[in-house]
Amino acid sequence: MPLPAGGEIPWPPPELEPVAYKLTEWSAWYSGDSNALTSFYSMAGSASVPTAQRFFASDKSRGSASGPGSPARTFWGAPLEPGQQRTKLHAPLAADIAELSANLLFGDMPKFTSTDSATQKELDAFQTDGMHASLREAAETCAALGGIFLKVVWDKTLSDRPWLCTVSPELAVPSWSWDRLRDVAFWTVLYQDEDDTLRLLELHEVGSISYGLYKGTVTELGERMPLSAYEGTADLAELYGESGVMLTKLPWLTAAYVPNVKPNRVWQGVRCATNLGRSDFAGVESLMDEYDEWHTALQRELRIKKPRIHVPQAMMETDGPGQGAYFNLDREVYVGVMGLEAGIQVDQFSLAVNEHLTVLEALFEDIVSSAGYSVQSFGRKGEGSDQTAYEVQARKEQSLTTRGQKILYWRPALQHLFQALLGINREVFGTTSNPEAGIDVEFPAAVQPSMQELAQNLALLVPAKAMSRRLGVQTLHPAWTKEQVDEEVAAIQAEEQASLMAARPAPEPPALPQ
Repeated sequence: MPLPAGGEIPWPPPELEPVAYKLTEWSAWYSGDSNALTSFYSMAGSASVPTAQRFFASDKSRGSASGPGSPARTFWGAPLEPGQQRTKLHAPLAADIAELSANLLFGDMPKFTSTDSATQKELDAFQTDGMHASLREAAETCAALGGIFLKVVWDKTLSDRPWLCTVSPELAVPSWSWDRLRDVAFWTVLYQDEDDTLRLLELHEVGSISYGLYKGTVTELGERMPLSAYEGTADLAELYGESGVMLTKLPWLTAAYVPNVKPNRVWQGVRCATNLGRSDFAGVESLMDEYDEWHTALQRELRIKKPRIHVPQAMMETDGPGQGAYFNLDREVYVGVMGLEAGIQVDQFSLAVNEHLTVLEALFEDIVSSAGYSVQSFGRKGEGSDQTAYEVQARKEQSLTTRGQKILYWRPALQHLFQALLGINREVFGTTSNPEAGIDVEFPAAVQPSMQELAQNLALLVPAKAMSRRLGVQTLHPAWTKEQVDEEVAAIQAEEQASLMAARPAPEPPALPQ
């Protein structure tokens, strides 16, 4: 699709309203901002909200029978009584789930390989801590919002190679060919006041990237402006002219969409959203709302049942007339007062903490399990420190199954993105890589065996000729390059040869003639 010509075009596109609404809800849970949660659920069902959005707001849990405009009661949407202080508390369980997902996927950097030596050298240069951090960041947002866009960017004044940048699905307008991303337009608000909104649209298509500057309002895209009309986009005009078209000369998109998991049960009836992924929070929003309610109830239980003391008037101290009275809690000795029978009385209330914790634990397990993870992945159920990797894997089986599902979507996306990275590296920076040769992506095991376990296994397999010495070194050091493995194998062979020579008996001296 070409960039819009401009005019009174609603923006964002109205067909994406249901998507934007759910993304706003998931984003509120992910952010952990109690104000965002209150604002969202107070708005749900409002007459000012489009019908499609009210539909999604009303269906907060699977099997909900509430109709559009009549959402189920929510803890965060309940209004405060007049004069009541806000005491609602939020437990950041949603953020913990997204963080766990990212750590399971990118706790260790995947390994990128190619059969072409020049391409492999370039791939090794891309596998840096910066790339690792970017992928982990993308995975966390992906888990929260149901998917993430990544695009190839570059700036010769900042780096000698391109890199990947994440884009929230809230700021993307994708176009699909069946279930494949055909092109995508990203948009950024450059400037906004009461009257005007300045947006930059960036359209990624096969073979090109196009930029367009638009001056409109909060709800309309407005007229298209020359790129040179705004200081922040003048450099694009210098590089690509007022048309703003950069030809990549590549047979691939320079952007990709990674769904979290599929299918998306939330948007089955929304045509423009059927290819979008499902958030880890989808279907458990009402449970997380209830979890916050019980978490708040526990804190209220502790607050209102704090021990109280009753002090006789005679034991109060004062700084003089009109200064009020107070009781010194740190004073240890008091002189008895004749005729005063009542002393200090302490009210100690019984706490129903265990009952609250039992409910919270049950809700926690329901939420985590519905999101696709094992409670053991969050450190629950008292895992011992002496477990083997195989025992840990058995206890975290549900989490590892979910990780395997997500890898099915991440691997092809990363193959595509790294081909685009190598292509831009060749076309813009003049390298000699050959991305057409293909790239393989290997994710490391989520649960790594300990060094002791590895040593025991290698001690059995290598002498038994069930594993070569080279494969043993690669198993022990999976992150090493081919050159490092070759050096280690050569060093081992040299040491073994030296040991054999040292163990060989010295030759006997020749016999003296009689």
